[in-house]
Amino acid sequence: MESLKLFWAERAPRERAILLAGSAAVVAVLVFLLLIEPAYKGIGRLERSLPQQRAGAAELEALLSEVKTMRARPQVASVSAGDVRAAVDTSLARAGIKASRIVPLSDGDLQLTFSDIPYASWAPWLAGIERELGARATAVTVTARDKPPGNVDVELALRLARR
Repeated sequence: MESLKLFWAERAPRERAILLAGSAAVVAVLVFLLLIEPAYKGIGRLERSLPQQRAGAAELEALLSEVKTMRARPQVASVSAGDVRAAVDTSLARAGIKASRIVPLSDGDLQLTFSDIPYASWAPWLAGIERELGARATAVTVTARDKPPGNVDVELALRLARR
């Protein structure tokens, strides 16, 4: 500290003023580079991401509304073991699609095979049977067909809610 005081005392008043001005300029540049510029860039980045965040919030609100609606619905119908096949057949008929094979499995699940079926018909049927009967697909294999476009072959293991 003494050497700094001695250094300062040896300087002429004009040299001291130049050193003070230079030090102030260096401090100002450091404050700008370390504090102001990162904050300014952060504000710009946040302003650019705000529309995406708002869209995400709107989507979450819509999903929350859907969850509330689904909770207000009555519980899915539970199907007795004897009615499983009939419930699936009825659901398939309502959807206007036909399984090429339905095999009951030993645990009460069903193995369904669909050949050359439009995916646009099959996927909504699966979502519907999950919603209406409480069914769950435990294994699904979907193979795209070349002709006609949009058709698939499907192997599906289906577990239905039971009493």
